[in-house]
Amino acid sequence: MTTNQSPGTNDLSDGEGRTASPIQRALRALELLSADPLTAAELARELDVNRSTALRLLGELVATGYVARNEATKRYTIVPAKFYGLIQAPETDWSQIIDPVLASIRDETGDATMLAVPAKDTMVYLAFFPTRHVVAVSEQLGTIRPMHCSALGKAYLSALDPESLDTHLARLSYAGGTEHAAKGPIELRRRVEESREVRYAIDRDETFDGVRCVAVPVRIRGSLIGAAGISGPSSRLTDARIPQLGQYLATCMSDL
Repeated sequence: MTTNQSPGTNDLSDGEGRTASPIQRALRALELLSADPLTAAELARELDVNRSTALRLLGELVATGYVARNEATKRYTIVPAKFYGLIQAPETDWSQIIDPVLASIRDETGDATMLAVPAKDTMVYLAFFPTRHVVAVSEQLGTIRPMHCSALGKAYLSALDPESLDTHLARLSYAGGTEHAAKGPIELRRRVEESREVRYAIDRDETFDGVRCVAVPVRIRGSLIGAAGISGPSSRLTDARIPQLGQYLATCMSDL
């Protein structure tokens, strides 16, 4: 966007010489972030504002839940499910349907549960119920996980039709994760197919060393919206326990 201002100013032109209002700037930021995840510096350049202004704007958007920050890449992206809620009727509110189930699973298993939705090549936490164990994985609403190595991402991919799966596998960057993460589409496809066969996906120290997760696709009234998972330290989510958690999670999520 071209303006008559010097770089680093806090004003954004609306294209007709008028200074954009904070609301216009925020809406433009959301439009940009919906196209591609951006760092604060990249967004500042797009909006023709200084970085501190962009950071303040992003902080406000993150606080609303409409934008999330990837701690690994320092990039910001929109949370699609927040926007879906603006056009859904009250009776289809996801939180009213899923939150009680996630809370019940957490209480039954003792480990943290979450709902994540796709955003580009990541999965973003839309709901999170923390474990009551002293030893816990630090997570929260807005947490972002790479799609290629997280159980949540693989669970979501396992529910896609063949054409959509091919598109996602080709688009993913395969950046991030540990040495155990899939390095490319062939390896990820194999893991997704394994997940589809057993009805749940597993992250065995692929996103972080010492952290595991099991997840299943989530459909509400037949529509795929994302994935739900159970996560915790590897010491609790053992190889013997993961299949039990996976089958239990799949059963709980099958009746939504």
